Amino acid sequence: MSDQQSSSVGGVGEGQDGKRSPLLAGTAQRAPAVAAFPPPPRNLEEEGPTMRSVAILSAPVGGAGPIGLHRGHGLHVSKPAYFGAQQKSPPVSVIVDKSEVSSATVAVSKWSVGRLDSLPDDFPLERTSRRISTISGSVVAARINDCLVTRSIEAVYNDVEAKAKCRTSDYVSFRIRLFSDGEDGVVVEVQRRRGSSFNFMKDCRAILDAAEGRSSGRSVSLPTASLPALKPVSGLACLKGVKIDAPSTDEPSTVVKDAEDLLKQHQRDTNMLGMQNLEELTNPLSTSQEAVRLAARSVVSEDSSSTIRGAISSLLEFNSLQSEQSYQPAAKDEKDFDYDERMHNLSLSVVYNALSAMEDEGSLSQHFKSHESWFHDTLIPVLVRDVESAKDRPHDACMAAKCIHCLAGCAPSVRESIMGAGALHALAKAKRFGAGNHASLAEVVERATGLLKCQ
Repeated sequence: MSDQQSSSVGGVGEGQDGKRSPLLAGTAQRAPAVAAFPPPPRNLEEEGPTMRSVAILSAPVGGAGPIGLHRGHGLHVSKPAYFGAQQKSPPVSVIVDKSEVSSATVAVSKWSVGRLDSLPDDFPLERTSRRISTISGSVVAARINDCLVTRSIEAVYNDVEAKAKCRTSDYVSFRIRLFSDGEDGVVVEVQRRRGSSFNFMKDCRAILDAAEGRSSGRSVSLPTASLPALKPVSGLACLKGVKIDAPSTDEPSTVVKDAEDLLKQHQRDTNMLGMQNLEELTNPLSTSQEAVRLAARSVVSEDSSSTIRGAISSLLEFNSLQSEQSYQPAAKDEKDFDYDERMHNLSLSVVYNALSAMEDEGSLSQHFKSHESWFHDTLIPVLVRDVESAKDRPHDACMAAKCIHCLAGCAPSVRESIMGAGALHALAKAKRFGAGNHASLAEVVERATGLLKCQ
């Protein structure tokens, strides 16, 4: 490009003699100069769907944090230092007057924490967490302990690290940890480890609400008597006038046989599924009356064509489906112990459902007389043993106490057999433990003790 062309591009034309060209000068007066190259593009980002994993670990500047599971004050606690915010936005917190907190509440708590560790800047805090301002860690720990006792959640506390290892009656495992927010508040984190996420969220919200002092953590449940009875499919309004084939008379026995086949397999997850199916088959709120009756009889009756009672007895006595041969000390990890405890708890639940169904039917006394040796030699000793071990396995003790309560209302001779096995001593021991650790256990034990002492 020549000098003249180069000058004209800039909008100020000059000739070879250095004088301004009239043509170019007029052009410059009529229109503004236009640059040869367009300005650099702005930093534009392509819009796309917000991924969940990205949303959890990123947040806009300002410390607002990602959109998560919020209820009331929200469950998520944003960390400005971690997310790179320059200014800390005022957190949504609950201000508690320390004078309103009774010192006696803290004194009786099973969870006694001291100085809390500060929340690290790079700590990946769970969304199921909350920040509570103007409160001490000991008060929050006492509130959480009361909530866990009220909801009958098993807990093992670590006072030094401010941690709690928890497990519900349906075997949902989670952890609770307390942090200092660096000022005068506490950050509560609840992290699920195993089990149903739906059931976990019900307990999680109750725990976080109790930590804020908004509730005691007591769950509201509908009484079983108010639930409507199951109706056949043909009774649905949408199926009026539709011809439906009558259910086969072999269907209840078929579903019970399917659960039995699952228990005969050699895969642990298949055995677990079989026990869960059997638990539902003995539950009148989930299954037809005929199926419940057949499943309940297979639990307590000895039948050459059925192995359900043998499997239940093996799980009750040895925590194994392979009877005493596999009940030998071996190297087991935490998952193996959890599996054995879950299977044992399911067997207790199946027995309780069966006894309760027979009690409602009015045939429990008859079945007790017909299979008295199994009740005396197998079931009652296991129930008393589990109740006595309430400190180590409170959920099993609670279910065993329910079974004892069903049997105690059967007949005076049955009550004598239960008391002869040492049930009163075991129940008294479980009641002392449940009073400060497991509300459901304390309640069931009290009812069972009262029924045993009844003449």
